[in-house]
Amino acid sequence: MNPAILAFLIILITSTFATAHGDEAPGPHGGHIQMPANFHTEVIAKDDQTFHIYLTDMEFKNPLTTSSEVKVSHLVNGKKTSLKCRSRKNYFICQKNQKMTSGTLIIQATRNKIVATSEARYELPLKPF
Repeated sequence: MNPAILAFLIILITSTFATAHGDEAPGPHGGHIQMPANFHTEVIAKDDQTFHIYLTDMEFKNPLTTSSEVKVSHLVNGKKTSLKCRSRKNYFICQKNQKMTSGTLIIQATRNKIVATSEARYELPLKPF
């Protein structure tokens, strides 16, 4: 197969797949969805300093914190700072002692011992649906 056609098909398929798991509709908890692995991250801004993060399965169900972890950072103007995260029953609360009204929220997640192959990135402020 022609390499140019193969490259085009790969781009077409991956962009369609990314849109299918993108940020165009709210997730089951009303948040923004991304798919960094064979699971989803769902982010809800509680205020300018606090985010709730759910790690759900492929069907957007069964959020877990058991055998799971999130490492969250805020990137703004080339400077990256970490948020403090702690687990609750089925989600993580991540906070920073500073307002985050712009920049990028970056999540490196592990759900049920499965490490995400890519970071989930959310542009701030999170857009309304």
